[in-house]
Amino acid sequence: MIQCVSQRISKYPIFKNTPKDNYCAIGGKAAREINTDLDYRRKVVEQNERLIGIAGIIGLTLLLGGFIFNIRQLVELTKGKADNKMPAVIRKFESLKNNPQVPALNDCKSINKNLKSILETHINRLKAGQDLIEETGAPKASNRLLLYGPPGVGKSFFGKIFAKSIDAEYMEVMHSDINSMWVGEGVSNIKNVFQNIEKTAKKNPSKKYVVVFNEIDAMVGPVDKITQSKGSHWISVLEERSAFLNSLEVLKERTPNVTIIGTTNISPKNNGLDRAAMSRFQNLVEVPYPDKDCMYEALKMNLDKIKNKDKFIEENDKELKELAEKMAERNFSFRNLEFIVNEAKMYHLNDRMNGNKNDFKFEYLQKAQEAFKLSDGELEAAAKS
Repeated sequence: MIQCVSQRISKYPIFKNTPKDNYCAIGGKAAREINTDLDYRRKVVEQNERLIGIAGIIGLTLLLGGFIFNIRQLVELTKGKADNKMPAVIRKFESLKNNPQVPALNDCKSINKNLKSILETHINRLKAGQDLIEETGAPKASNRLLLYGPPGVGKSFFGKIFAKSIDAEYMEVMHSDINSMWVGEGVSNIKNVFQNIEKTAKKNPSKKYVVVFNEIDAMVGPVDKITQSKGSHWISVLEERSAFLNSLEVLKERTPNVTIIGTTNISPKNNGLDRAAMSRFQNLVEVPYPDKDCMYEALKMNLDKIKNKDKFIEENDKELKELAEKMAERNFSFRNLEFIVNEAKMYHLNDRMNGNKNDFKFEYLQKAQEAFKLSDGELEAAAKS
């Protein structure tokens, strides 16, 4: 019988085809332990491979799910973008014929003299017969006006007076109507606005239309200032500027019954406006703060809702003229004036709430004017100093 020579024999593995009887008891036990250890390791490897496979499947599933979700969001955003290609606030033409808050030229004594002259020219052109127009060389009334001046001096309001005086339909467009967060959509919005104007005017060629573009400097800023801005946003702004100017030219050729009025708080004298834009307008008119006569007329107009207005104005005519002169000296805007009148009405309301049954008094206006610390003109002067 063969005996195992050494304990070291047990360190060698048992091969698949080797009879187990060739080993002694000690060697066989060691071999079986090694075999068991290899099986364990093999099972661990197999288990790790399965886990890796499962993790891969889960990761792929999550990745695919996220991709589908992003695609869905993109579709929804694209749909939303398509649904909002028109301006955020869609403006429509309206008639001011029966609007008592807007005076016509014959009823408005507070209008700027230069603006009044332009408006009278338009009215004379409309009233003149075709024979007289031909005899005088077929002159054309200016239908492109650019009004500049401080805030609140009545630039936009003149557009309404203009429209009512020539019996035209009126529409006002703000920069916020065509502005967009989407690259390129501002251009589309501008085109949509002008297409809407052209479509409406062509349907009724015998009617007149007045469109006021407020804050026109935001739509057509100077090229050098636009290109100085950081990032790539200036490219979109230049595209919008080009679209606006081109649309103005097209509208002028296709719809002579449309008058475009641009308003801005920026003076063209300091190169604050784009020269190409200014060349599209035949008249650049400065609208200053109202003088004492304009302020007096506007003051009486703003008192329209007080009780016994006519009686109050007649009894306090001298005081109202003096108040108007003080407000003109302080460079009050019409917007400041509206605030003063409203504050005076609040003083009257407070008196009534405290048990006093008196009518509206001039002292309410005087008190409101004195309590008003800084007018628009005084703010402007302070900013310049």
